[in-house]
Amino acid sequence: MFTAITRQPASGPANSMQALSADSRSVIDALTAHIALIDGEGEIVAVNLAWRRFYDGNGCCLPNYGVGCNYLALLAPLAALSDNPAAPEDSRIAGAVVAGLRSVLTGTSERFQLEYPCHAPQERRWFLLTVTPFAPGHRIRAVVSHENITALKLAEERTRQQAQRVAGSFASTVESIALAIEKRDPYTAGHQRQVAALASEIGRVMGLDPERRFALHLGASIHDIGKISVPAEILNRPGLLSEPEYAIIRQHAQTGHEILRGIDFPWPIADMVRQHHERLDGSGYPQGLRADEICLEARIIAVADVFDAIISHRPYRPGRALQEALDELQRGRGTIYDAAVVDAGLHFFAEVTPEWHRQHRENIPAIDPLAHF
Repeated sequence: MFTAITRQPASGPANSMQALSADSRSVIDALTAHIALIDGEGEIVAVNLAWRRFYDGNGCCLPNYGVGCNYLALLAPLAALSDNPAAPEDSRIAGAVVAGLRSVLTGTSERFQLEYPCHAPQERRWFLLTVTPFAPGHRIRAVVSHENITALKLAEERTRQQAQRVAGSFASTVESIALAIEKRDPYTAGHQRQVAALASEIGRVMGLDPERRFALHLGASIHDIGKISVPAEILNRPGLLSEPEYAIIRQHAQTGHEILRGIDFPWPIADMVRQHHERLDGSGYPQGLRADEICLEARIIAVADVFDAIISHRPYRPGRALQEALDELQRGRGTIYDAAVVDAGLHFFAEVTPEWHRQHRENIPAIDPLAHF
């Protein structure tokens, strides 16, 4: 976009840094950002040394480094195309810059900023454009600055790639654990897949950021890992369990925490697993936590867990009606289940179809960190 500006034909009289005092010229020339000073009509009154050096080094062709040209007029042809969805990125950038510069010149905005790419044939480059108002009553009305942020953008890209690799490693670990559970108990594996999918959707409705949703999905994918220590004849027994048998079942949340706490996850996965049977009123287990003592992710998993447990087929009973699950969540809203989580869940659960349920239970895709970072 910067290159596009400097390659247009000149349209106004030549001016120079003489519009400023010697001290002001020295200060502006010492800055590394490419700076243009703009009058109230959008005309370029003066440019600094960094602007001129960039101009000379990039084959730009405006006379007098663009001084005397109208900044808005130079961008107008590109900006005119910005409303077209098929327009190139340069057009959308130009449209945004024209609108931002005008807002500063007219006083409706105190500042405008935009990051944009300005790639050269041999290198990738990014700049941060900043428009700020100049002193009132002066011919110069705005300062336009183009700061090279390429090093920052490349560092961000490296950090993002590293985060994706780390997340991928953790996802592989979780998938391996889930596979071990599946080999022993296919029902629990299908239930965990379903709860992970539901919990992730609740997180989406609640506006959780992508990384937190990724961690939530990981935790939900193995929330019942502790059941690996429960005898299969108890897990799959039809009919009511005895009190000692139920006590064994209740140990799975704490057992899951003990299995996972040695893994150095950057997210509270072990806490999610231990707390997913806690309830707001303290009636849950294993710690009897209340309200905000329970992490949000565990509160989300709890709602998804209850919903899926009610509507899903189990070895000892058929699945119950969707409305029964919705009624249970409504009854417990704000007392045993987090109200905001229930509201988000009801918003999504009402749209769940049997086909969606089957696909996510039987054939949920592998955890993909690239979809979250």
